Amino acid sequence: MNQVYIVAGARLLIGKYGGQLAAVEPEQLGAYLLKKLLKQNHFSGAAIDEVIVGNVIGGGGNVGRRIALASALPVTVPAFTIDRQCASGLESILTATAKIKSGFADCIVSGGVESTSRAPWLIRRPKKLYGQNPEILARAPLSVAPYGDPEMGIACEQLAQRQQISRLQQDQYAYRSQQHYQTALTQGVFEDELIPYEAMTQDESPRPQTTMAKLSTLPAAFKPDGQLTAGNSSPLNDGAAFLILASAAFCKQKHLTPLFEVMDGVSVGIEPVNFGLGPVAATSKLLQRNQLTLAEIDRIELNEAFAAQTLACITTGHWPLEKINLAGGALAFGHPFGATGAILTRRLMTELQRAPQASLGLVTMCVGGGQGSSLLLRKRA
Repeated sequence: MNQVYIVAGARLLIGKYGGQLAAVEPEQLGAYLLKKLLKQNHFSGAAIDEVIVGNVIGGGGNVGRRIALASALPVTVPAFTIDRQCASGLESILTATAKIKSGFADCIVSGGVESTSRAPWLIRRPKKLYGQNPEILARAPLSVAPYGDPEMGIACEQLAQRQQISRLQQDQYAYRSQQHYQTALTQGVFEDELIPYEAMTQDESPRPQTTMAKLSTLPAAFKPDGQLTAGNSSPLNDGAAFLILASAAFCKQKHLTPLFEVMDGVSVGIEPVNFGLGPVAATSKLLQRNQLTLAEIDRIELNEAFAAQTLACITTGHWPLEKINLAGGALAFGHPFGATGAILTRRLMTELQRAPQASLGLVTMCVGGGQGSSLLLRKRA
């Protein structure tokens, strides 16, 4: 099978719900980023075989195709949209990898886009024509009755209780994420990953003034006596991220020298109530399939949907904290659902480059509805 390489990648600065990107439609975000990414890398749109976009709450209509058209790619370049909830952006990379490995394509743009600010309202259609009022839904269902369909915050509260993860431990981890982000920002770690959107100059969600004292005063977010708060849960965000993936033959033909190879990736299903532990199951399967151990993985980007979920994965999987999210995670910079998988993959590329002896890296994510996804990346010598 063909080898698959990452030719280039970038993300937009991440906006917060109702923030600087609140009036920007998801296809505008995606098209802006894709145009800039192609221009920066002197890349012809005619060389792209397909565009694959992760998106969760955009309301349908194939936002991937709208992005491709709005990016001024040739009209002949097809596109489609993937929804694996929080791992949608990661799944777009896995799908592109499978297509290139199999020979179905040579060069694919993959990634994701999300605008929580522009997400359309969901209204359930009444089953009877008269006598019932429309019901506004907070979200679409992620599971079915026999398994339960818990709110992710509530499910994570239950996970924290089962794992005996305290409010203090959650706040301490959230503080770590904020501090690591600020240190990395000061050191210019993110510069090569980022493309600003017009006049926007920084990610909106990080809180540089965060202290443990402030975190400890925040009220519970999901139930009156709960431990999850706005400080130790990821915020709502707007953003986009894309990678250009290509085969070895394409890279040779175009005289490209990519620095990263996509080795493998998996997605798994687990009980919906245990969705937070999806990364543990997915990573276990991925490592086993590639005859690797966790000790051989040099850097890990684990999506921080909630501090409790992150800590549960670290504890259950016996994962080394010193390898995880060294420049902070979603608790600091945010979680634009459909884009986060691509954001974390681009983050991992930077972290592997920062460590001269590092070679193998892992991106892993939990998924609402009871799934997990993981991707294995190798830095080329």
